[in-house]
Amino acid sequence: MPSYGDVCHAMASTVNPKPSYIGAFFLHPYNQSALLASGVAAIFASMPWGWSGVALVGVLALGMEILAALAVPELPPFRSWVDRDQRHRGRVQRQRQLIAELTEYGDSRSLDTYQQMWSRVQALYQTAQDRRTTLTREDVEKLEDLTVDYLGLCAVYRSLKQRKDTSNEDLAAQRIASLKSLLDNKNLPEDEARPLRAALAEYNEVMQRSRRMAVRRSTLEATLVSMPDKMEEIYQLVITSPYSTEMGSMLEESLSRLRIAEEVAAEFDGVDNRPVTETARPPQMNQQAQPRAVKT
Repeated sequence: MPSYGDVCHAMASTVNPKPSYIGAFFLHPYNQSALLASGVAAIFASMPWGWSGVALVGVLALGMEILAALAVPELPPFRSWVDRDQRHRGRVQRQRQLIAELTEYGDSRSLDTYQQMWSRVQALYQTAQDRRTTLTREDVEKLEDLTVDYLGLCAVYRSLKQRKDTSNEDLAAQRIASLKSLLDNKNLPEDEARPLRAALAEYNEVMQRSRRMAVRRSTLEATLVSMPDKMEEIYQLVITSPYSTEMGSMLEESLSRLRIAEEVAAEFDGVDNRPVTETARPPQMNQQAQPRAVKT
């Protein structure tokens, strides 16, 4: 089964594929402005020289465009700009999807908390613009990624809570007690005992999953409580000492404590919290049919 990190990487690759640097060059505002300027120059050149002037400017513009298309996309600063812009677009897209999902859940409290975290990140972006601080834009982008991770964890928690509400542990416990009572009968034929034992194993598995999910829900809930506080801690650290020469090490230490979204979400790999319904009943003593499986 793929890990949470593999799933996230696959989703990120789908939502935010590898950018085309040549395509980004053609669509860059500077290139668009250069093409527009070439068109204007061609118009002015046509006044004294007619179509010959237009052709001359067109050939020069085309040659410059080809040379620029061969050189600019290979420049590290340009590639860095394209990658950053692509990450920003992917982040915004994921942010909107998660906000819409939480809005459907009616989770206004989590959205308010996210808004507070987001406002702190925007303030840190302003601080990073100060040339005297050692805080970089890349550092703040990591924090912004974590705010989106917070939204993702909130969506996971709401989904798990909704699944818990639809489960019925008491019903499973009653079924287990009933099956054990039937299996205690020493005169029970083997062909009747076999499906009963299979049903009992299924119900025991349901109870074990339910207990595991309860522990993981508690861990996730604690994480959701601590993330805003840790974000506030980083904000206070930067605001109180914006020009500290040790800013990088202090921020990395705080980020290492905050970078927990993927680790916590990985705890939910392979967990199947299937609800127990009334259709999952143990067979009667006089029945030879197999018991129905628990609905998924």
